[in-house]
Amino acid sequence: MNMEQDILIRVIRGEATLEENRLVLDWIKESDDNLNYFSELKMLWAISSTSDELASEEELIKFKNNSRSKLLALKADHKFWVGFGSAISAAIIIISLGVLFGLIDFQNNTRRSKNVYANLSFPNQRYMYTDKGVKGKVVLPDGSTVWLNSDSKITYPDIFSKDKREVEISGEAYFEVTKDSARPMIVHTAKGFAIQVLGTTFSVKTYENDTESKAILYNGSIRLITNSIKDRSEIVFDMKPNDCATITGDGTTKLTRIDKTNDIAWLKGEIVFEDTPMSEVLKVIERWYGKNFEVKDSSLYNYKLNATFKSESLIQILDIISLCTSVKYKIEEEKVTFQ
Repeated sequence: MNMEQDILIRVIRGEATLEENRLVLDWIKESDDNLNYFSELKMLWAISSTSDELASEEELIKFKNNSRSKLLALKADHKFWVGFGSAISAAIIIISLGVLFGLIDFQNNTRRSKNVYANLSFPNQRYMYTDKGVKGKVVLPDGSTVWLNSDSKITYPDIFSKDKREVEISGEAYFEVTKDSARPMIVHTAKGFAIQVLGTTFSVKTYENDTESKAILYNGSIRLITNSIKDRSEIVFDMKPNDCATITGDGTTKLTRIDKTNDIAWLKGEIVFEDTPMSEVLKVIERWYGKNFEVKDSSLYNYKLNATFKSESLIQILDIISLCTSVKYKIEEEKVTFQ
């Protein structure tokens, strides 16, 4: 359904009725596009406001008419990596059925990064989404901390039950789970496997458009639960520190040992590629910088990449790829084409 701009503005300003809050909440749940647009609208409202007073009605009306052009200008002037706790701006949007309020926190950073993510509250559950090019952090009701990589989602309740702590993840996340032997944490995924923990640190990567998922244990112990391909019965893997579980699309699971932490280099603002197929490289860069990629020259997929990037711009990375593969590229607004 279409949503009136005036209603969105009243919701952002905290002046909407209960029915309008419900209406906007249902509209946001309809699609990621609606969620992203609301997040962008809130971000631009926050940026255009001062810390001492809210924007006037006239300012908001003027801003809504050119919000899209402002958004494109913002996206063209940042590197997308946001260090946790050190972003120049963080716009956090919290919505509940009865109350809607915005918490805006501005901090200076020489890297000129922007951070916006939506934290939507529903009855008995919360949903947090980090857009492409954005990183996020959430503290769960039990004190456990979860860092989210770009284009990731986590769902968790307002209060965990007495016997277990259940969350659902899509994308990539790093967990520091508070120990509670009476209440295991169960991390569900849409890829047919779950992770059961008591108190530990681990990472999970389970993007919907990836052909395989990963779970890596760094400290403590976790139990990986998958389903048998033949009879769908449960298969349990007890993992030890430095174990890496790779789960393919058909449910096949393979355990290996690792001696590096490159898989969580993103926590330090780094991208590490080690003999990585170019198809995977493009997925990572697309999520990291918030761009869409199109490959017209399929010879690009014949290459693999070994490189570490930290502060390089998107253009610098694309130049390196072009130099290594002899495949040219062009950038048009939010789209990168290899041709």
